[in-house]
Amino acid sequence: MDDRFVLQGNLIILDTKTGLAWQRGAAEYPMVCKDGYAYIQKLNESKFAGYDDWRFPNKEEMGSLIMSEEDRNTGLYLHSLFSSQRNLWTSTEAGHHRACYVDFYYGDVYVIEQNYANYYVRAVRTAQA
Repeated sequence: MDDRFVLQGNLIILDTKTGLAWQRGAAEYPMVCKDGYAYIQKLNESKFAGYDDWRFPNKEEMGSLIMSEEDRNTGLYLHSLFSSQRNLWTSTEAGHHRACYVDFYYGDVYVIEQNYANYYVRAVRTAQA
C-alpha cells in the first residue's frame, strides 16, 4: 500500500490504484462549491503542472483518497504526500443546492448546502498510460 501514491515532481501525485493524477495541494483559499469550477478552469488556462485537462473530482474519485487508518502526523485519513486540507468539495450534487464533500478528519463523504460552507478544491485528471 505504501507504493500506491507516487509523487511526480512537486505538484502531482499519481494514484497507481485508480490511475488518477491529483493536484498535491489544493486551492489556496476555501470557497463555496460553485466557485470550484472557476478554480479548475484557471488551472487549465494556466496549464497547471503542464496539463490543461484538470477536472473537479466526483465523490467517488475524492472518496477513493480516504485511507483506512488515520495519519498520526496530520490527524487525517489522507496520505501524507497530500497537503492537509480537511474538507474538500466534490462535483457531485445531492439534490436542490446541495453537494457532497469529503471530510478527511472523519474519513467520510457528507452532503451540505453548496453556498453554506467554504471548503477547498483539489483538481484531478486521468493519467496518461
